[in-house]
Amino acid sequence: MTTQYRPRPISDKREPLADIAFPTSTFTLDNGLTVIVAENRDVPLVSYQLIYQVGSKDELAGMTGFAHLFEHLMFEGSEHAPGSFLEKMTHAGATNLNAYTSTDRTTYHATVPTGSFDYALFLESDRMGHFCDSISQLSLDQQRRVVLNEKLETESGPYGKLYEFKSRGCFPAEHPYAHTVIGEKEDLIAATLEDVQHWFRKYYTPSNAVLALCGDIDLVTAREKVSHWFGDIPAGQPLARPESWIADITPQRRDRYQAKVANGTLQLVWNIPPAGNPDATLLSLVADYLASGLSSVLVKNLVYVREIASSVQAMVADGALCSQFIISATVAEGQALSALEQSLLEEVYAFLAQPCDDQRLCEVKNDALNLFRDSYKTSAQIAALLSVCQVTLGNADAFRQQLSQLDNASPDDLHQVARRWLSRPHYTLEIEPFTARTDETATAAQRTPPPAIQPPVPLVLPQVQHARLANGIRLVLLERHGQNDIYLDLLLPTAALPRPGQHQLLSELLNQSGAGERDAFSFNQACRDLGCRMELRRRLRHFSLLLSCRSPQLPASLALLSDRLAHSVLLEEDFQRQRAIQLDALTEQQQIASALVVRVLPGLLYPAGHPCRVPGGSEGTHAGLTQTTFPELMAALPQLLNVQGATLAVTGDITLDVLLPLLNTSVGQLAGLPMDNAAIPQADPPMHPRVWILDIPGAEQTSIAAASLLPGVSDTDEAGFELLNAVFASGFTSRINLNLREDKNWTYGVKGRLINDFQQRVHYVQTEVQADRTCDAISEILAEYRALIGERPVTADELAEVRRTSLLGFSSSAESLSGLNNMISWLLRSQLPDDFWQTHQQRIGEITLEQINDLAQQLFSPERLTWVIAGDTSLFREELAAMFPGNLHVINDGGDALYD
Repeated sequence: MTTQYRPRPISDKREPLADIAFPTSTFTLDNGLTVIVAENRDVPLVSYQLIYQVGSKDELAGMTGFAHLFEHLMFEGSEHAPGSFLEKMTHAGATNLNAYTSTDRTTYHATVPTGSFDYALFLESDRMGHFCDSISQLSLDQQRRVVLNEKLETESGPYGKLYEFKSRGCFPAEHPYAHTVIGEKEDLIAATLEDVQHWFRKYYTPSNAVLALCGDIDLVTAREKVSHWFGDIPAGQPLARPESWIADITPQRRDRYQAKVANGTLQLVWNIPPAGNPDATLLSLVADYLASGLSSVLVKNLVYVREIASSVQAMVADGALCSQFIISATVAEGQALSALEQSLLEEVYAFLAQPCDDQRLCEVKNDALNLFRDSYKTSAQIAALLSVCQVTLGNADAFRQQLSQLDNASPDDLHQVARRWLSRPHYTLEIEPFTARTDETATAAQRTPPPAIQPPVPLVLPQVQHARLANGIRLVLLERHGQNDIYLDLLLPTAALPRPGQHQLLSELLNQSGAGERDAFSFNQACRDLGCRMELRRRLRHFSLLLSCRSPQLPASLALLSDRLAHSVLLEEDFQRQRAIQLDALTEQQQIASALVVRVLPGLLYPAGHPCRVPGGSEGTHAGLTQTTFPELMAALPQLLNVQGATLAVTGDITLDVLLPLLNTSVGQLAGLPMDNAAIPQADPPMHPRVWILDIPGAEQTSIAAASLLPGVSDTDEAGFELLNAVFASGFTSRINLNLREDKNWTYGVKGRLINDFQQRVHYVQTEVQADRTCDAISEILAEYRALIGERPVTADELAEVRRTSLLGFSSSAESLSGLNNMISWLLRSQLPDDFWQTHQQRIGEITLEQINDLAQQLFSPERLTWVIAGDTSLFREELAAMFPGNLHVINDGGDALYD
């Protein structure tokens, strides 16, 4: 078909900034706490973000890592709410519940049902006003061990040392940014109880905090509630803050380190003005101009023309004292890092030598504004934006000024700011492949008892509407008209391909290809001009062709979608490049213990020929990808983008009578091909324990997984499984996580996850533990399985807790249009009835303790688990063999032989 999209004139390309509106109000309590309120009544949820203006920049010598360590301590409970903060908030139905520490600030955030909002304010205010005396030596010791495990897990990755090198390379030793956020091991070990109490008294005060509230809350109610809970907390003392410090980088300053990566990476860093400075704002446009999209200067010239890089990115990393302009590039296979550096600098200097192209700048502005719109759809995202603007720029609405600066920037503005800052000395970091193997006056709030958490309110989803397109594609629509957006997910049943990794390779290739009369660059730009996002995602039984756009742009966006389906243009040179990228990703995955475990599990539990017997993560094998040819993929393309048997899920700002004609004149015109629906072989669960080990010499942590083969999704049993998994393995309050993380402090966390969402599924419990506790951790996990179906079944209290948590948190899944689309898409992939989510809530509320424990007996058998352990096997192999005599097996090739 002929594409209907036509480029708009430059002057008409961007929508007015007036449509970017988050009406806000700001007030300050007498004790200095700044509060921002943004009302949004779409769903009965309130999101908050609480920022304390303290980060690693405020740490003195010998106290590195302190801000982050204290963030962990804040989850240990307070005077009127002793015990785990996470457990209490989870009980209240909180989602998006976490915290993070940066160089400049420490941030705590959550989204809660409206009926739990008072309770959340009570807990947060108790942490702010009544925490100091509750800190114990035991809590400090426990969280110190957890943080040290987190540091080990983070820094053992291929790029784990990058931040440390960059911090020391760009800043002098006395600069507040010269050390990492997570800190030095010896400083963490030396931290005392008196140190952390002093830290709290100095920095965790109302006058040093900003609280943003967004969602089902108005200004009057917010003022009353926040004043009640926070108003009596002493203001704290005035603080002396570090000022802007744009450190000069020593000319020719560079570092090199080796990592277990497939190809080398180069990073160039310039120190630039802090966040909020107009130059920093314009430099973010420069970064997009250089490396955002296929048509950008660096991506097009280095990846596609010179073919010396496999990827290039540019970004501005904001900082309160000093921001950084960063260009990162990964060298293409067979090319040298030195040649890449020379080419990269040539492109940068050529850019600095002449003004920007006006057409390209207009496109970049359009992209930036569309990205901003798309990034702030949920209450949590908006609360984050407003609080960061208040802290960083002094005004919650300051983002409007920055958007205006971007919108009004001229080519000369960009040229001048780039010359001003990118002509200065920069820092160079080379990351080389390492291939060798190494063996006061306010009235105090009444804090006892805590405020009540209101009971869950069932979520009522939009009506599911059905239709058929002219070519037989099944259409499912959920209308929601609060936002001027539309999300589509076209589910295309996939055909079998002869070698592993070919589906993933093809999907990545299509995402960077042309279609119709457009080459890859112009197709990519056409999408960006419309503000639409299109992506093909590989799923085990489907390709998902995802499209999101603003509702006025749907007709033109559907024309591009149709071109993608019917007229994709693949080039052999792009195939060669993408295959090399996939091979590099595979090589890197096989060096990471946690990724390696996930990679091999499907090959150990599904039989040959099963569609789920696909490597986790990077799907290919070295042999499969190397042997794949371009003609082979081209021959398979029509069958893989086949609309026969397809289903289209649509959510958003449109009605069925408007949508159906638009679809019928676009994707409804495409013809399908006959599909071969091969029978899926049955996987037989193992009859005895099996243990597979993968050796990573020198690894300081061990990744452990215990896996079970479970039945597929059932509309009657899914609620029970969700609750059982929450009690046992999924989430902070699960039995195994509380055991290994909170009680033993051997790990940073435990996960209970699923592979596959149809037919038989693999459930696995995975964790990374310090290497000297490998066998101890395995024993604890095994003991938890045995207790679950033996002497310690799920209790009434545990069931009540996870039931309440699940129902309270259910609304957050459907808050955004993308979340709602994900829910309906999962329902369609799993072949569940339209009313599944409504009856699912009912089943969660009605399931009995006997049913939960019967389900545990059916699903889990401790003596038939499949174990996968990746790490330095010299540290645990002998003990492991004694634990599982005759059942120990070795995987030597990174799992390739399981799939070839």
